[in-house]
Amino acid sequence: MKNKIKDLKSDIPSARYDGKLDCFQYDDGSYADIYRIVPKDLVNGDPDDIEMDCFTWAKFYKTYGRDIELAALKFPCDLSQQKDYWNRILERNVNPVFDPMIRRKLSELEYRERNTLKKEFFMIFFGETEEDIQAARRVLEDTLGIRQIGNAAGVTELLEEIPEKKKRQVLFKFANKNSQIF
Repeated sequence: MKNKIKDLKSDIPSARYDGKLDCFQYDDGSYADIYRIVPKDLVNGDPDDIEMDCFTWAKFYKTYGRDIELAALKFPCDLSQQKDYWNRILERNVNPVFDPMIRRKLSELEYRERNTLKKEFFMIFFGETEEDIQAARRVLEDTLGIRQIGNAAGVTELLEEIPEKKKRQVLFKFANKNSQIF
């Protein structure tokens, strides 16, 4: 059994987070970075916008010659802001008739937080050197557009930067398929 564990550890490359490049660096010196794919409403969206997005993705696939991985992962919903709002309403409430309604709303939010998952989509791209990863980012920016962390939602960007904590969660989920992320 111990030999199998050693083999498993050698098969899964370990990574460290490179703060200068904001991506992961593996033991062999190669790099990997993760962007979130911005979700779009394909049912109710403008057909022209949807067609333009399809053309943009097609252009990307034709021009990008490196390895990428597209992944869909489920994450628990974070309803802490909504719960904080209803807790403030409960504290300020002076009418006892509204108390049961507000408490029911809080219990519904807690139930949803425990039992609801949201699906998010990610693009992972790779590079052998720092120059490769930076060149890949330039191509992604030029073809798909990358929304920066903290910027207002734009309509043209198809990718979005994610913070280090979220990148670590995504990488952890890849290595531990049956784990829960909170």
